[in-house]
Amino acid sequence: MWNIMKRIAVLIVAAALLAGCGGPKIAPQVKKYYTDSLEVLTSRCQEVLDAAYMQGTLLETREDLPGWEGYPVQLWEYYTGVDKYINQPKKGLVYMLNPSAEKLAKWIVNAVYDVTGNIEFENVEKIRKFIKWQSGAQFAVAGVVYEDMYEATFYEPYVFKDGITVYVADSLYKAWDKHCTEEQLQYYLHMTNDQCTENSGRYARICSTTREMYYAAGGTADVGYSEDGRRSLAFLAEIARCYQEAWNSDRNFLIYAWAKANI
Repeated sequence: MWNIMKRIAVLIVAAALLAGCGGPKIAPQVKKYYTDSLEVLTSRCQEVLDAAYMQGTLLETREDLPGWEGYPVQLWEYYTGVDKYINQPKKGLVYMLNPSAEKLAKWIVNAVYDVTGNIEFENVEKIRKFIKWQSGAQFAVAGVVYEDMYEATFYEPYVFKDGITVYVADSLYKAWDKHCTEEQLQYYLHMTNDQCTENSGRYARICSTTREMYYAAGGTADVGYSEDGRRSLAFLAEIARCYQEAWNSDRNFLIYAWAKANI
């Protein structure tokens, strides 16, 4: 009986989170955490944001970006370290909507509470450290993200749209040599779904949420699956929807989904 009741409670939380990606009212335990510990966690989350390597030079802030109207999306110009093959840095341009340290802290706390019914330090830190390693809490709305995950100081460009990697359909705009031209950088900032291949990446920012995690947490939109050939572009719209609704909430469904799968 207890297991059934627990499952029902989890489903209620998931449904509330998904309905508005904001969810139910703040629980008393969470309110107490806000009073006693939020300031300390906010400070630790600031360390995550301080590692946001794509926040180089802010070029503009706009609230009229198609699909992101009303949200303060920022365009950043940044440079990588010296790339080992061309012996110079690579330039990137990316629109981002990164949370404040306090917003990130609240998203983490509520994800932990909604999954476990408690707020344990090790669970909070597990999510915080993972986000720091995975994305630095940088949510790429559109543009190029350089990463050297496979070979140190070899910075490969990944095109992002709505918080996930997409792949350019037009071969003229593919960075075959892994070095983006100015024309390509501008193209990536304004790509539509029609200019992408049929499959997107597997992992959604800012917490590497997969489609399977989304479903397991109560997601109902048909967004495909992680296998090659099944990674539907419909996931982009759902990532954008949840992230936008989280922006004015203490909860982020995408973080909750990752926490449910990993805590």
